[in-house]
Amino acid sequence: MVEHIKAKFISSANVLRQTNHRKSILLGLIVWVAFAFATILTTVISKLMWVVSAVRQMSWRKKILLGLGALGIFGFTMIEVTGQPGFCNSCHVMNPYYASWKASSHRGVNCTECHFEPGFVGYVKGKSVAPAHTINYVLGRIPTKPNATVKDASCLRSHCHNSEDLVPGNVDFGPVKFPHDKHVGEVVDGMKISCGTCHNRIEGDEHFKVNRGVCFTCHFLRRNGSENNLVKTGCQGCHEIPETMESESMTIDHGEYVLYDASCEKACHKREFQKLSDVKEGVCLNCHDFGKSHHPDCTELHEIHTNCEKVECFECHGHISHGQEESVSASTRMMCEKCHSETHNIQAGIYSASRDPQEKADRRVVSPMFLTHVECTGCHIEQSQPFSGNAYSFGKVARAVPRACDVCHEPGTGDKYIPYWQGEIKKLYDRVNTKLVTLEDFAKSGVGDERAQKLESDMIEARAILESVKADGSWGIHNVKYTEAMLLKAERIIMDAKLGSISDPGTDVGPK
Repeated sequence: MVEHIKAKFISSANVLRQTNHRKSILLGLIVWVAFAFATILTTVISKLMWVVSAVRQMSWRKKILLGLGALGIFGFTMIEVTGQPGFCNSCHVMNPYYASWKASSHRGVNCTECHFEPGFVGYVKGKSVAPAHTINYVLGRIPTKPNATVKDASCLRSHCHNSEDLVPGNVDFGPVKFPHDKHVGEVVDGMKISCGTCHNRIEGDEHFKVNRGVCFTCHFLRRNGSENNLVKTGCQGCHEIPETMESESMTIDHGEYVLYDASCEKACHKREFQKLSDVKEGVCLNCHDFGKSHHPDCTELHEIHTNCEKVECFECHGHISHGQEESVSASTRMMCEKCHSETHNIQAGIYSASRDPQEKADRRVVSPMFLTHVECTGCHIEQSQPFSGNAYSFGKVARAVPRACDVCHEPGTGDKYIPYWQGEIKKLYDRVNTKLVTLEDFAKSGVGDERAQKLESDMIEARAILESVKADGSWGIHNVKYTEAMLLKAERIIMDAKLGSISDPGTDVGPK
């Protein structure tokens, strides 16, 4: 037991001795560093005192020259430092733009070479604006998304993209053949096209990526109230005729269409050719304190926002797309209503009690279902084939069935009332139709010219009401009270015409 305690004591003493040794080394290192720093500081202070003493002994002329020299060295140093891309990246809002530049093909080009105009004057002008950016940064007035305009002179300087690059000829831009000489310098609705008009997007590794939306805005946008685009455009002006294409198990030979002088933009691709300009009223409020109506002149607005300031097209016009995003069958794009228009007007008119004008608005017969906003699909719930046979197009229509009434009413309501209403309306229709046929037969027997004209007008009006009821097809179910009122009106017209004929001497209109 004693030996164990002795061993523990000796072990603890060794650990304490090692710990004290480490502390001694660390303390010595700190003392050495402090001594070295004090020595250097003393040396620097003594040198500064020597310099100050030497300067005091100088004449005022030498002092001024020395100050100017020091200021020049400091200014030159600051100009060089602030002209480096790394200094631009010191603002956090510039981080993504710096990263894009560093990864792009322009990474060997200094920021000032593009963003300052060429020449000494342009450089001085750019540097004179720089302090304002610094002040705005210190005051927190830097926008979250800064913008900058690169002048054409910067792009077209001799050692960059000189003007010889813009000789007539097409540049392959994906499927588009792009001619620079037909774009740069042109004015479109107040917008002067420059390099920055198209090469204006910072995206990923692209520092001057071409924004296709600019192309689409000019070539496919049209103003409200105008039938023409801002720029006269044809598909073959940008695209070459493609070769044979395979699409959805079919072969498309564009050459065949062109052979028959088919117009791309007026035939197959007409949906992709023209977009309506729809600048929202609130867009202006993103930057200004007034709306679009404050400045309605589009040409002047384009001059201000593209020539004086750098505002992207999509900031006002939104995203303008071009080209089919998906292939759609022609059958799904058929505009059936252009030929088969207003096919349900009679049913809608009877349901809303607006088919035949009623004599007094306060006595208008309106269906209770219409008042409670029951839509057509509320009753037409059963999908069925209206025709049978091989000639049928395999389509279906929604048919109204009595059990649809059970959704809102007691079960069996439709089976109870629908046959009764239809039976009563058919009886009334047959009665009125019989009287009208009798009157039409009488009119054929010959009456006076003046009376014949009035009689013909009455018969046409009555026949129109009967045809509306028959064409409706529901026999009162769409609006039973209104259908009854229409038939009773037709009957009154017939009776009034009959009485008018009886009042004429020598006329006989048959059975009373």
